[in-house]
Amino acid sequence: MPNGRYEIEISNLDLIQACWGPVVADQVVGHIRTRLRHMGVGVMQDETPGRFRLTGDLRFQEPLDWDRLADLSYRLTAEPISIELTTGLAGSALHAVMKWATEEPPRYRCPRDIERDHGERWFAIYKSDMQIVAHAFRCAGEGRMIPHWQPVCDYRDPARILYHEGLVRFGEQSEALSPGVIFPALERTGTASTFDWVMVRHVLDELRAHPQATLAVNISANSTHRQGWWRNILADLATRPDLARRLVVEITETEPIVHIEEAIAFAHALRATGATLALDDFGAGFTSIRQLMGLVPALVKIDGVFLQRATRPQNPCRSLPHLIELIRELGGTVIIEGVETQAMADLAFVSGAVWQQGYHHARPSPIRSGISQPLSLDAIGAEDRNRPSVGQSR
Repeated sequence: MPNGRYEIEISNLDLIQACWGPVVADQVVGHIRTRLRHMGVGVMQDETPGRFRLTGDLRFQEPLDWDRLADLSYRLTAEPISIELTTGLAGSALHAVMKWATEEPPRYRCPRDIERDHGERWFAIYKSDMQIVAHAFRCAGEGRMIPHWQPVCDYRDPARILYHEGLVRFGEQSEALSPGVIFPALERTGTASTFDWVMVRHVLDELRAHPQATLAVNISANSTHRQGWWRNILADLATRPDLARRLVVEITETEPIVHIEEAIAFAHALRATGATLALDDFGAGFTSIRQLMGLVPALVKIDGVFLQRATRPQNPCRSLPHLIELIRELGGTVIIEGVETQAMADLAFVSGAVWQQGYHHARPSPIRSGISQPLSLDAIGAEDRNRPSVGQSR
């Protein structure tokens, strides 16, 4: 929550000016000012370019209510701003990455950071990323973001499903961009947390519409906080235990957790509602054992690369059983990802992983197969403790 005055700013304004010039930068500033007024928010231009002081509620002539403002920066960030007429490039658009003036950590990279990461190519990469991101948010806004669901299955009885993980596909088949292209662009442009906001709301709507479903949503490390859009969602989950106990929140490791103390506080707040915390892609990203111990996830998903290395014909890696045992000793239930063949499923099971996910069990599909019941972590933990020992047959 902002301290004192409510001041919101376009955090990537310098990048916009560097890539598209001052005319487009001025257009974006004008667009945000107009959108705030359309939302009924009084605006005073700050001396800092791209920063706005919010002065009051124009509709009711009263001070602004923070609960109303909690997701304001994300609502504005999620809207593609067309620059087609200014640039002459058909379909050209960008996003103003909005943040409160006192918000930490910032949800963007400055030109120096991007130049450090990508060298002389940073200019072209950022412009390309913005077009990709604008396409993704357009799909979401126009109903062309198609959720796909992939189950987490019990090796011993694949029809027994722990939950369905929500994945997305964008646009029509002929124009679809792969998640491997879109999600890195979201991270690089600072819009990943805003897209998480869109996805969390969608999964919650699915849970309300389907009382028999237990569903998971992925969020980036940048979304592990209790501020902004999470504020109202956590409050809602606290009053809806029937909803919370069917929600799994998977933290992905594509970006480092910058403020681990805030992430731990978020994990505690999420667990307090009755929702389940999972750590995704463990072993292939940024999360350390120390962070795993601090976050205390109920579920830990081991990245499929460990299973691939364990099943390669020459020099197989034999660390998988030890990694699974370590996670269990720390209190987490293990899910192994990337199970593509029966041989992989068998090896994962004898290594100690009862719960599995991958193409061998089911491909992501718009139709959810099977019914997943609300998670009973005590029962799951008891099953996990009665796991097969290494080398035990099926």
